[in-house]
Amino acid sequence: MSDKEEINLDNLRSQIDEIDVKLIDLLTNRAELAKNIALNKRKTNSILYRPEREQDVYNKIKNINKGVIDNISLNNIFREIMSAMIKLEGSLNVAYLGPAGSFTHQAAIRKFGHSLNLAPVDDIDDIFIKVEKGEADYGVIPIENSTEGIVNSTLDAFLNFDLTIYAEVFLLIEQNLLGFTSKLEEIETIYSHKQSFGQCKRWIYKNLPNIKFIETTSNSKAAEIVSKNKNKKECAIASKSAAETYGLNIIKKNIEDSRKNYTRFVIIGKHKASASGNDRTSIMFTIPHSPGSLYTILEPIFSTKINMTNIESRPIFNELWNYIFYIDLEGHIDEKKIKEALEKIKRNATSFRLLGSYPIDISLRQ
Repeated sequence: MSDKEEINLDNLRSQIDEIDVKLIDLLTNRAELAKNIALNKRKTNSILYRPEREQDVYNKIKNINKGVIDNISLNNIFREIMSAMIKLEGSLNVAYLGPAGSFTHQAAIRKFGHSLNLAPVDDIDDIFIKVEKGEADYGVIPIENSTEGIVNSTLDAFLNFDLTIYAEVFLLIEQNLLGFTSKLEEIETIYSHKQSFGQCKRWIYKNLPNIKFIETTSNSKAAEIVSKNKNKKECAIASKSAAETYGLNIIKKNIEDSRKNYTRFVIIGKHKASASGNDRTSIMFTIPHSPGSLYTILEPIFSTKINMTNIESRPIFNELWNYIFYIDLEGHIDEKKIKEALEKIKRNATSFRLLGSYPIDISLRQ
């Protein structure tokens, strides 16, 4: 490199240093404003985390971004800024399906950043219990996978706990085979969450046709078990983050059957999210055993031109041939047509529950 080129680089670096000083000054100013907001929130007992405000920030980024940095990267930067500001406003505890390194852990970080208190919990029901008791402000749990569909244990938990869906977050799921060997022929046992096993079953049946499957509560738990056993005959299906956390080799990357393998996670809490202008409403209900009862329930959705994005049915425990239905609708309960449609559904259902109206996650779609 010539002296002239070196001088030019030094000049550019000097300009970056000057900008960094300005950025820190601006972030300090923002933090002071956040502290003032915190004082007002304490006086009025207001909620610290507002998902509709978060979506508003992401929308503004999209509108003012000049394109040098892509929107998703800017979202990630502002996620961490907002995380630090919420920490200044007050303590916020978030429980997630762990251990550390799970996909739910990654989803919790994507939604809440690194500055808040994120606590691993081994069971979905226990997350509901912690939030219900006030030991955690929010919980992060998987609800739906683009390949394997609904997470039944999450729906079952909503039957037993009176909590609300407050927000959602999507995560691209990349499954990896982790262990202490580098040879597929040495492997005899796979530890994995059953959803993840299902997402990789074509690859597994082709490459490990005689494998023994042991189900775990999460993929990071599977990685943790394999790391403790230190057996070359065992492996886990889990994330790259889990490989780093538990010191495992990545035997094979991206073994998922679909490269567009997304999981939707929901944030549960005791609050109601305000309308953001781009929302989803989730409900659960049961119907009478009579001809046309499901049609009667769905007709108000069709007649008011509400977009139904998901419908699932789930057997009710200890009630033979009785089913609970789960539906996602586009719109917010504060909208007149949503409110009127749900009132009609409620009248015709044998039981009805509004799980929540909350902003649709746009962080991966900009």
